[in-house]
Parts: sequence; structure tokens; C-alpha cells
Amino acid sequence: MEQNQQQQAALKVRRSSQEILECLKEQRQGGLTVREYCQANAISEKTFYRWQKVYGKQRRKRRKKQSKARSGFATIDVIGNVVAAARPQLFAEIGNIRLYKEVPAEYLKTLLS
Repeated sequence: MEQNQQQQAALKVRRSSQEILECLKEQRQGGLTVREYCQANAISEKTFYRWQKVYGKQRRKRRKKQSKARSGFATIDVIGNVVAAARPQLFAEIGNIRLYKEVPAEYLKTLLS
């Protein structure tokens, strides 16, 4: 039992925040499951999930701050009177009928009868 504890102590490696973030990124992009990644890199799954919990929160906070920094007002250039340009010009109005372009007389007769 003492030998097992010594082996575990020898395997414990202190990693910097940057190294941990790199491990998390490698696992996400590598296509391996957490178990497979941990076995291949001599990391306990428990440790890996703790890293995800701790550094995942930090990552979300950073993203939230970045998105807040990017949000806000943007300047735009207004060219001409858009509202007036969007409405077609009235050609003729007969009673409740409005015509926006020239139409044949036969069409008018049909509308009025």
C-alpha cells in the first residue's frame, strides 16, 4: 500500500493555469472522451472535471465581459430621406381608389363599374 501512495505522489504534477487551459482546449478539440484523454495524459478524471468547473466559469466570465465590451452603439451614415423614398408617388385618386401608376382607360372603367 505504501508503494501505491508513493507512485501516486510521484505522478502528481502541478500545472499552471495556462497549462490547464491548454489541456481543456486539447480535449475539446481532440475528439477524445474525457476518460480517454485523461488516460492518455496521466490525469485523473476527478481532477479534469474540477478543472472544467473552475476554469470553465472563468472562461464564461471572460466571454461575458468581452461581449459587453463589444456591445453598444454604432455610428451609421444616413443617406437621404429613406421614409419618403420607400413610399411610391401617388399618380391619381378617384374616390377611395388610389393609383400609383398610369393605367389604361378600360381598366378604370372596370374598376368604377
